[in-house]
Amino acid sequence: MDRQRTDWDHYFLNIARETATRSNCVRRQHGAVIVKNRRISSTGYNGPPSGHAHCDEGACPRATSDAQSGWGHENCIAIHAEANAILYSSPSDRERATIYITGVPCFTCAKLIANSGISEIVTTGEAYVDWENVRGFLLDCGVRVRLI
Repeated sequence: MDRQRTDWDHYFLNIARETATRSNCVRRQHGAVIVKNRRISSTGYNGPPSGHAHCDEGACPRATSDAQSGWGHENCIAIHAEANAILYSSPSDRERATIYITGVPCFTCAKLIANSGISEIVTTGEAYVDWENVRGFLLDCGVRVRLI
């Protein structure tokens, strides 16, 4: 049996994709996995704060709007996947770690990542209008960015 073994980047991105299936956002489902030394420290997916009604229950004003991707976040009740993964990890688990994300991070999450100790982002997905500026910001902060 000749089987191709999945490389580490795709392995962790696949776990991020599976994590995203926990999201109840009606617009987008994203997942994130923080990895240090090939060990998973934390996972996160986008969704409302604990105890708040869910997006798929009509609780999110952005869910029913026609705001284009990357815009209108001020009306969104969700905490993004990257932010949730950071919230559920310890500072020592983030130091020099990699975060795998199912989509390119927004500027708000980029700032959180840059200040969290995470040193690398591996992501997939379609870049939004201002992505190159956000990517430049991350690089200026010393965060390596790889779009697969």
